[in-house]
Amino acid sequence: MRVTQTLLSDRALAALREGLSRMAKTQNQLGTGRRINTPSDDPAGHSIATRLTARVATLDQYDRQATAAQGPMMATNDLLGSLSDLAGRAQELAVAGATGGLGAGERAGIATEVNQMLEEVVAVANGSEHGRYLLGGQETRTAPLSVTRNVNGDITAATWNPRGVDGTINATISDGVNVQTNIGGTAVLGADTDSTFLPALLVQLRDALNTNNQAAVNAVIDQFNAATTRLGAAQAQVGGQLQAIDRATSANDTARTAAKAALSAVADADVAKIAVDLSQQEAVYQAALHAASQAIQPSLLEFLK
Repeated sequence: MRVTQTLLSDRALAALREGLSRMAKTQNQLGTGRRINTPSDDPAGHSIATRLTARVATLDQYDRQATAAQGPMMATNDLLGSLSDLAGRAQELAVAGATGGLGAGERAGIATEVNQMLEEVVAVANGSEHGRYLLGGQETRTAPLSVTRNVNGDITAATWNPRGVDGTINATISDGVNVQTNIGGTAVLGADTDSTFLPALLVQLRDALNTNNQAAVNAVIDQFNAATTRLGAAQAQVGGQLQAIDRATSANDTARTAAKAALSAVADADVAKIAVDLSQQEAVYQAALHAASQAIQPSLLEFLK
């Protein structure tokens, strides 16, 4: 094979281009801190890194859904606490109103407080978080309770939204973990046709006190026991749902840490080693550049040819 000046030049230039390519790749790795920046860097490693990146993204989405669920559930927990306090106080007033020896005026005074509590119960039960009613089931844009009033403006009855207030809202918050992110209105206050429906009990207690009917006041005390028990069960349910969210979030954090560690092991560059490699490549390139500058100088004989 005849080695010509052109052949020497072509090979020298090819070597220079290859050296520049290696340096560019190494500089990119040093700049990004990643060993794998394109599939061609390491096809198998890139595939693994892609799966791990998708895994981290999935876990991040789970956490966003858990956070979105946690807000209304915590607000519901506070709502239930307020209703429990009101129901407990109402029961105390029922016991006080059933005491013998009270006059009509004294019972009417208690009735005034009960009437105010009735207004509070309805307002609390119609509580919302970011514009979404907490006890409305899936009907989050419609107030769950509506009331009728007499000519004096006092509540005489309360009814649930006829479209229903017990529809469940669920969210996936971890691998295979779905949690209910609300609680039905009837699970909290009872059905509006139930004798232990809390607003109806308060109406009944208020009216019995206003009419100075000691027997009727005494009759609602046991029904308040059922109402407060139901509220306690609702609080336990919501507490369990919040705990499930906390456990799922903790599991997501553990899984995310493991996935990120694995991703780092596959895709991240050893910066110190890359810096040394780049320095060596630059030295080799400079040497090759010097050698090429000598090789491609045309001789007089080559010029004459």
